[in-house]
Amino acid sequence: MSHATQGGIVYVIPAYPPLASQPFVVNEMLEVQRSGRPLLIVPLYRGPRDTVQHGTYAALRPARVLPPAMVDAASLALAVVAVLGWPVRVLRTLAGLHAAAGWNPWAHARLLAVTPKALASAWRLRAAGVTHVHAHFANTTADCAAVLAGALGIPFSFTGHAYDIYSTAPRLRNETLRWKVRHAARVIAVSEFGAALLRGLLPPEAADRVRTAYVGIPLEVFQSAPLPERDEPLRLLCVARWCEKKGLDTLLDACALLRDRGVAFELRLFGDGPLRPALQSQWERLGLGSCVVLGASVPQEVVARELRECHLFVMPCRRDATGDMDGIPTVFMEALATGRPVVSCGVSGVPELVRDGETGLLVPPNDAPAFADAVARLSGDRGLLRRLGACGRALVEEQHDQRRCAHRVLALVDDRGTRC
Repeated sequence: MSHATQGGIVYVIPAYPPLASQPFVVNEMLEVQRSGRPLLIVPLYRGPRDTVQHGTYAALRPARVLPPAMVDAASLALAVVAVLGWPVRVLRTLAGLHAAAGWNPWAHARLLAVTPKALASAWRLRAAGVTHVHAHFANTTADCAAVLAGALGIPFSFTGHAYDIYSTAPRLRNETLRWKVRHAARVIAVSEFGAALLRGLLPPEAADRVRTAYVGIPLEVFQSAPLPERDEPLRLLCVARWCEKKGLDTLLDACALLRDRGVAFELRLFGDGPLRPALQSQWERLGLGSCVVLGASVPQEVVARELRECHLFVMPCRRDATGDMDGIPTVFMEALATGRPVVSCGVSGVPELVRDGETGLLVPPNDAPAFADAVARLSGDRGLLRRLGACGRALVEEQHDQRRCAHRVLALVDDRGTRC
């Protein structure tokens, strides 16, 4: 048994190196690392090294990172050994998950794809002295955690975020979610909205197993800053993955309305994703070149600088055609931590942070005129901008401090079954 990993916690995450779009996962693992608890990482696949890397990622020093390949000859061989070594535990877990997958072929395919990885990881960790497995995201990573922990005979838990619990399209639907919620030692949601959905999968007497632990951000990176001098134009900022649930087409339509109404503004829109060609075409069709700048993905440190230089953060979140929607966007926490109000829509857990009239303004989704009205209102009221920003900073300090949030996750994992 390795003394370096004795009592360690295994984190199952989508990729290593970690994805640029998931700083919240790294933030939490950094705090686990700082707590002195040995951190071991099981990634589902190898993350790209040529994408944006946030500066905070350099501080991640896990005690061990298992091979990132989803499947290879060595993993297949070790998986067979694991089945032979722990046949009852392995087959019981796999039977339960596949039964839960029902008639959905995509769910079975995902299980079949991740099973060799999970079993090989269990065999590699059999003498490491780990005591718990935790997964970020409730779908394939949690499937992996369940099989890994089941093989080792130790408890597992997972954190549900957004698409992994909200998507309803058969190809994306998390068919094994109910089984995992009922068999996990602890289930964590990043919003009260998400927690309520997950509790609905449990009998009332077990509902306390699901708890909320908000995502945290590094407050030393995102510090409160005074608003820029209100010279024209109003500076708007949006940083997002360019996908349907972010509502960026609504944002561009609202910008066209603001321009036509004579509101002086500039929007800087950073990110990338599958909708880049469509958004580029919309930007050209609306003639927004003079007031909307389309940029690429940027690291946390650049986001922090851009937030200091803007007056207002804007992103009209929505539920997309697959049922997916945001949990609480991490960038909203970063904006409010800087003292910048947020204009968005009241979907999912967003109102738990962007409180209408208190830390920002909320409008209905897919409503460009209402969104333009909210931005125009703040454009003409600098006092309201300051008040909303100050309240936002206070709420983030209370609710989204990285250290406090990560310690809550650890407490929930360690004290499963007790109130925290």
